[in-house]
This record gives sequence, C-alpha cells and structure tokens, in this order.
Amino acid sequence: MRPLNTSPTRERHVAMAAELAAVFRERAAEYDGNAEFPHRNIDELRDAGYLRLTVPEELGGLGGDLTDMAATQEALASGCASTALTVNMHLSMAGQLARNWRTTGDERARRTLGDIADGKVILMGATAEPGHALVRSTGAKARKTEGGYLVTGDKTFGTGSAVMTHMTSMAVYREHPGGPHVLVFRVPADAPGVRVLEGTWNSSALRATRSENIELRDVMVAEDDVLLSFPVGSLDGSLLQTVWGWAMPTFAAVYLGVAVGALEQCVQDVLSRGWENRPYVQVAVSECEALVETSRALIERTAREVMGNALWSSMSIQQGMSRVVLTKIVGTNNAVEVVDRVIRVMGTPALRPGSPYERAHRDVRAGTMHPYGNSDACDLIAATAFGIEAAPANPPRMSRLAEPAPRDG
Repeated sequence: MRPLNTSPTRERHVAMAAELAAVFRERAAEYDGNAEFPHRNIDELRDAGYLRLTVPEELGGLGGDLTDMAATQEALASGCASTALTVNMHLSMAGQLARNWRTTGDERARRTLGDIADGKVILMGATAEPGHALVRSTGAKARKTEGGYLVTGDKTFGTGSAVMTHMTSMAVYREHPGGPHVLVFRVPADAPGVRVLEGTWNSSALRATRSENIELRDVMVAEDDVLLSFPVGSLDGSLLQTVWGWAMPTFAAVYLGVAVGALEQCVQDVLSRGWENRPYVQVAVSECEALVETSRALIERTAREVMGNALWSSMSIQQGMSRVVLTKIVGTNNAVEVVDRVIRVMGTPALRPGSPYERAHRDVRAGTMHPYGNSDACDLIAATAFGIEAAPANPPRMSRLAEPAPRDG
C-alpha cells in the first residue's frame, strides 16, 4: 500500500523513484556479487534529476522536503539497497543545506545548491569511527592554524566515497575557549590530505556501497568551512535539526524499502505458485503489511515533526533526539521482521546466493547496527522515558527553521 492523499508533486517523485528502482533491481545481484560500486545507477539518477530532489525548485531542483525524501528513498531501496543508501547521504545533506538557505539566505549555501542542481556536486559524510558512533565525540584532532584548522584522523564507513565531490566530517578542537569542542566541517574530496583507502570495505551487507575508510592528514579546514561546533559529549540541538533529524527517518525508510521489495517479490512468487490460500502464507503476509504500514506512519509523522520544528520547540533536545531515534529503530527492526517472515514463506530457495531474498536478508540486518544502533538507541530511549539525562544538551543555534511552502494538491 502507498500513502493516500499525498500531493501530485510527491506522487511524481515516488513514481520516478519506482521507475528507477525497477531498472536497478535487474543489476543489483551483479553489483552485490562483485562488491562493485553502482556507477551506472548513480549516472542514471543524475540524468533523471533524482540527485537534485531536495534542492529548492527556484535553484533548479525538484523542491522535495524530508517527507518527500523518505517516501522516494523507500521506493528506490526496493530496487537496490546500496544505491539508495549511497544517495541518502547526498540527498539528506542537500536538504539540510536547502533549509539553511531558506532560513538564512546564506549566499554560499545558494551557490552549493545551484552546483548540486547542475550535477557538479555530490555530498557525503565521513564521521564514523570505532568507538564514536553517536556523533558526540570523535578521535580526529583539529589544531589551529592561520585561517582555520589542520585536521588529522581516520574515518570508517565512507558511504559515497566513490563519487563524492565534497565531504562532511568531524574533529575535536581541544583548545576551544569553552572547552573541547567537536567541529563539523565540509571540505572538497580532493583537498590535500584526504585519501580514500581503496579495498578497506569488506562487508556481507550493502556490499555495493563500497563504503571505504578515509584518511585525513593535516587537511586544511578554513574557518568558513566549519558548519557548527558543540561541546564534546553533548546532545546538540543543531545536530538534531540537521544530521539526526534528516538521517534517522530516511535510514528507516531505506531499510524498510529493502523489506518492501522482498515482500513485493514474495507476493508475486506466492501467486505464481498458487499458494495464496494457504493459511500460514496469509498470516505471514498480513503481518508483513502491518509492520510496513506501522513503520511508514511513524516515519511520515517524524519527518513532518522535523520539518515543522516540533522536535526542538515543543520538547527537550533529548526528547526530540529520542523520538527520531525511535523512528529509526522501529523502521529497521520491522524491516528485519518482514524479511524473516518472507523467507519462512519462500523456504530454502530464498537463501540461494544471488536471490533477492538472500540479499535482503543480509542488507536489512545492517540497519540494526547503523547508528543509532539498537543498543545505543535503547539506552537513549529508556533514559528519556525515565527522565534520566543521557548527556548535557545544547539548544540549537536557530530556534526555528523555515517550514515547507504549501504544496499542490
């Protein structure tokens, strides 16, 4: 089922994603089997205009917001999980940048968005490190120099590193007057000192993302390239508005889309085998539909709350953070439950190498570990429910961000 009463614009976006997904589905097994980055898919997404989904229309984009992105990314992931996760990083960052531009009118943001619309810029993030999954701290170090900082560190899970033109990352500046601060910055991918470590990605899931490790060695970060800073170990309100507010619902949507693709294939195979009247099959498929629709409803609600400023204006930063994290783990864990039921219906043929079910079985499990992973999420959600401070919180730099313009339909 697809949501009813959406705008014609949203329907066009989802239709485009579904059409592309149908093409990518035919290539997914080969890309996965070879652990090969899907360059052809990315090229076709660019040609179709999908990479400018979250760029404002007046700057040459499609004008999609977070709710549009979640819906389209679910559709795209039903065809190829690795492709969808790769572009999720880019679309999310472009959407955050677009909202900043609408709020502040920042000229540099306008230029970058125009370059994204022209196909010149692809954004990605390299923040993950062993032991620093929550983006409250980082092992990378920044030291002050004339005009900015020199950053050295090592990053993992560089999803999109194969095609990025610009990279967002983090480092700790320990000499900050307010105590050690995390600096979030963006630099060109070809900046001196940035090196993608080819061959470091070796995973059983999402193999075609080629999420290679990235080495930073005395990378020059100009003052103007620092997007925000916050005290080490804190829950930052501006990160809730940006990184976490956009990533959590859309990560959930991507992994859910993988499960939806497996479920749709299951329904086709059940009908072709004449199993549709078997009670066990009926129960399993109906349970899958309930899990999918529950996840969709929560993702849509949370995306609307992010776009409407509710998560930082109507509750504490920790409560807002807990809310987006809950959405992510509901979507990803429900995706695992859907795929497990589908495989039980289809039986052992579903686990043959190259089967869409076998690939989905591996890919959705990555969602339970993708930050916020299940254990970290449960810690935050439970602390919030019990009224325990998980970490000191900082208010966002701007209390309200620009809200979406009225949509057609």
